[in-house]
Amino acid sequence: MDSDVHLFSKDRSPEERTQEARHLRALRGPGIVPLRGAGANGLALEMAACSIADVLHERGPLPESEVRAIGAAAAAALSRVHEAGLVHGDVKPANLLLSRDGDLWLADFDAAAAADGQPLQRLSPPRLPPGTPSRAAADIAALALTLVELSTGSLLDPGASWRATDLRRLGCPPALSAEIAFMLGTGAVPGGTGSALSAQSTAEMFERGGCGTLPAPADEARHVDPTPTVEFMLARPLPPGSSSARAESTIPAGPRGWWRRLAASWRPAPAANPAAPARARPQASGSSQASRSS
Repeated sequence: MDSDVHLFSKDRSPEERTQEARHLRALRGPGIVPLRGAGANGLALEMAACSIADVLHERGPLPESEVRAIGAAAAAALSRVHEAGLVHGDVKPANLLLSRDGDLWLADFDAAAAADGQPLQRLSPPRLPPGTPSRAAADIAALALTLVELSTGSLLDPGASWRATDLRRLGCPPALSAEIAFMLGTGAVPGGTGSALSAQSTAEMFERGGCGTLPAPADEARHVDPTPTVEFMLARPLPPGSSSARAESTIPAGPRGWWRRLAASWRPAPAANPAAPARARPQASGSSQASRSS
């Protein structure tokens, strides 16, 4: 097999692997990870330089211009997915790949489903709430939360209602906060109407806002994914001494300190009711993390 192709074996049935390969073949083109072949042992995918999760893990939160560039490229890829009548269902940094040529690829279609409004069957629990309907708005909401993570290092509660002021409190730049809040709408809440933005409109919004260039690849691809949808492993060992093999052998025991800045349990405080009697307000378990973590 070509040395630039990695064979991934996932804990999935042959029917599920066949379905993912069918999605990748139908979507083949710019913004989608190239599929070289599929067989009983897994999928053969063109090897990327690294994932955006690798970049985030190595460097910490990214500059606004790079976050915008990632948002524009990812939204353009999602537009092709949605035009095909599908929902990706698992948009997150680990599924956004940087190619060796400097392009961004959307990968990992094991959670993809028809855009029929039925509950998504496969998703990363911290990324979308259980019962999220299979609609384009779910991908837009997941991309919005991904961009907050890239900008601040915080993984947000997808079931909460996030305003621009909440995002700014976490360190997201003002203009980006407003755009991300607009993307979210109520799309992250099961049964919600979702953002009015399409994926194509989202890409155009970031381009109008002055997106920069995609980040340079991480020095070492560590295959970081703190919230896997399914477990996976290389079906064949990497050649001894290869850069990827060296990277895997040096993965730290735990994530860097900034990665622990999780706001997964923090929800924006409700507006005060002036007619209600004054009383002590219980502290949300994650609110101190959102305001004090470094």
